[in-house]
Amino acid sequence: MRRTALPVVVVLGISLMLPQHQALAAETIDQPLAEGTTQDVGPGQYLSETRSFEVTETDVPGILLNRRHSVRAGADGVASPEDAPDTRADMGVFGPSWEAEFVGGQLNRKLEQRDNTILVTDLGVNETLQYKLRSSVDYPSGGGVKKYATSDGSQLTETSRWNEAKGALETSVMEVIGVDLATTAEGDDAFTDASGAPIPAADLKPTYKWEQAGTGVDTWRVTSVGSNIYATDVEYDARGRVAEITNPAFGEKPETSTTVTYANATTATSSSAGDYAGQVKEITVTEGATTQTLARYAYDSSGLLRIVTNPAESGDPQATYAYDSTDRLSDVTSTTNGSWHLDFPAGSALPGATPTGEAVPTPGAAVEGDAPSPDSTLTDPPAASEFVDDDLSGPQSYPSKCSTATSWMYYTKSGCTTKVAHYGWHSPSWKKLPNGTKVRGINHDHCTSAPDRPLGYDFRPACDQHDYGYGTIGNSYKGYYKYLSRNKGLNVDGVFWTSLYTKTCNGYFFKSPCRSTANLYYAAVTVFGRAKNGAKAT
Repeated sequence: MRRTALPVVVVLGISLMLPQHQALAAETIDQPLAEGTTQDVGPGQYLSETRSFEVTETDVPGILLNRRHSVRAGADGVASPEDAPDTRADMGVFGPSWEAEFVGGQLNRKLEQRDNTILVTDLGVNETLQYKLRSSVDYPSGGGVKKYATSDGSQLTETSRWNEAKGALETSVMEVIGVDLATTAEGDDAFTDASGAPIPAADLKPTYKWEQAGTGVDTWRVTSVGSNIYATDVEYDARGRVAEITNPAFGEKPETSTTVTYANATTATSSSAGDYAGQVKEITVTEGATTQTLARYAYDSSGLLRIVTNPAESGDPQATYAYDSTDRLSDVTSTTNGSWHLDFPAGSALPGATPTGEAVPTPGAAVEGDAPSPDSTLTDPPAASEFVDDDLSGPQSYPSKCSTATSWMYYTKSGCTTKVAHYGWHSPSWKKLPNGTKVRGINHDHCTSAPDRPLGYDFRPACDQHDYGYGTIGNSYKGYYKYLSRNKGLNVDGVFWTSLYTKTCNGYFFKSPCRSTANLYYAAVTVFGRAKNGAKAT
């Protein structure tokens, strides 16, 4: 069933769309929570609201290159994996039972034109905005401008111009989501720029540019996404698949260009994994003057994804997968989600999950060295004997088994916990995301230079977790013996995105506005966030 997202935005329009000078007097209204419950199960989460199990994998954190495997229980009593829609070649490029989520899933939107109405659906959560025609102007030479709007203030502008060289009309669409992220509750931070000045509400609105870059009957694709301040551009190939993703230079961060290469022929056989024609072969990222292949994929002879490697780090698999007879995941080993065996009971999308690697600590259980309470702030510095004279700028982490951001921020391995240097010394504690997931975080200032509860979505636990992740890296700058490698900053940001986009937002009834906001927060930390800043201020 398609969920129309209008009611939530109507409420937001009344309560949050206030003039800039009233921001501090505004009252933040909590968003309604999701129907049903969300349960962490092994490498994924089960949503009783939709009777579905989801596993999200992040292959390249810095560009939010993700994949999602979903199993949903149908009315026929069968729990089946979900493939990408037949009309969306861009979403099915990782083979059966996986949906691509390029740019953090922000491209997985569908635009439909129906007479004087345009519908835009977030395919990840099946929520739709309905735009009604408000005005139109025709150009003498052909084409014109049509303006559409929703009742909450979201706006969509369709522009058609005659292209003399091509002898045809070319049409593009700009969509601006009507949310006010500049209005905050009293005492909460507002978005500020590098100088500390408030960022105008218009510059924070999620913005999508659409062009007809697809094939078949579903041709509209998002070709730019972001805001007035920062936007990611996307190019598609002749088959409607994502070909190039460009993030602009901003501040200290250079321009980043991502190239998606597809296999031209199938080399996979019944006995060995390899390329599969038409599916993603590798991902290459150019940042400044450095070009690296950061993900490479191998499939079986039926096109199922089996192995993911990161050639820039090692030839060892970053993830491996096995499937049951219906193409549901049966075994997962990945740096993102750990090692698990999954067993789906008949007719149910809620699997049994058994760890196949190191035993995973129980979320929420007591951990030695934790803060006395989740509200505790600063703690005493570590003992002098716990600092080392070694150069800690290398690629290693300590303990070595704690080499991923996930191991610290979700505490997936025993011993991966530490005091951290982040604007003072802090001890971590368990925090609970709105969907019920328990994560590790510190109590510093929640979401720095941004609202803690944007639009009524509670981002505080995820921001506390992000502060802790930066602190584990910050320890290396202080010479503290327990630390996460300095080159894992984007991995910390990626875990932050996961905790917001796939977990926090799943805890609410209306998910699409939350997801758009989560992507804005992620963009902000990747551009402005630096773990060393908190360490130097300690």
